[in-house]
Order: sequence, then C-alpha cells, then structure tokens
Amino acid sequence: MTAEVVDVRPAEAADAAQLLILLKQLATESNTFTVDDGLGELSESDERSQIEQITRTTTNTIFVASLGQRLIGVSTVQATDELIKKQGEVGVAVLKKYWGQGLGTALVEEVIHWAQDFSTLSQLVLTVQLRNQRATKLYQQLGFKQATPASYSVVDPTGKKVAAIDMALAV
Repeated sequence: MTAEVVDVRPAEAADAAQLLILLKQLATESNTFTVDDGLGELSESDERSQIEQITRTTTNTIFVASLGQRLIGVSTVQATDELIKKQGEVGVAVLKKYWGQGLGTALVEEVIHWAQDFSTLSQLVLTVQLRNQRATKLYQQLGFKQATPASYSVVDPTGKKVAAIDMALAV
C-alpha cells in the first residue's frame, strides 16, 4: 500500500468549496482558532473570488495542506495596516486528526518563505494563546519573538478570557 503525501501549496480558486468546509470544521475542533463571523454566509463563488483577489496581492496569501483531494490545514497572511501594508497577520490551523505531525510547521515555513521572497511586507505578526504551548514553541523555533511586554486577555471562540501574547518576525 502506498502512503499518501501531504502537499503544502498556495490555495487556488478551485479549492474554494473544500476551503469553506475545512474552515468550518477547524472552528469546531479548536478553542484557539477563530474564523470571521460571516463564514457561514460565504458562498463557494464568494470564496473563489476572495482566493483570486488574494493571490494577486503581495501582502496577503493563503496556503493549504492537502492529503489527496482533501484539505487538512491552512495558513494565511493578511495585511494589517490599510495605509502602508508592511505588517501581515499570520493564521494557521490543522485538523485535529493531523496534529503533531509537522503540518503546522510546514504551513508556517511556507508563509515565512512567501513573505521573505514574494511579499512587500516587512514583518509577520500573530497572536498566540499562552495555553497553546505547542504553537508558542513552534513560533519561537521559527524565529518569532514576543512583541508584547506582557500577556493580555483575549476571548476564545467559546467566550472564555484567556492569556495571549503577540509575536513578530522581521522578513
């Protein structure tokens, strides 16, 4: 029996339906991953248009991890400042079934590579909940440094306040 290989690649418009399914599942599997409130209202056509728009910029990107035809992880960068667009916020999530297999690392590495070689951004930033020690360690290993002097409270998807920090990486 041949083992399937996970492919980490830029999202394509053809991924729209699968990406919507993935994001909805990710939102149910983790209390450290949040999605936009309007996700449930997005059609496949809307998502296809968003992917096409994003891939034409040098300040935003979406990468997906696929196993065969199924998407199992996603990483994104979204410009945070409308005027100068020098800072991009990173998001990453992997289906729970695939945690601990290096997919989060691969997705973040792709984002860093994209930011260094293709983007016009000068910095990647992210917010990580301190209870998510695996993610905090991953970001540190990839060169992210704590960017806030102390932790602060964020509200997780269940409505609970949890401690978090911001981390940043110059690109």
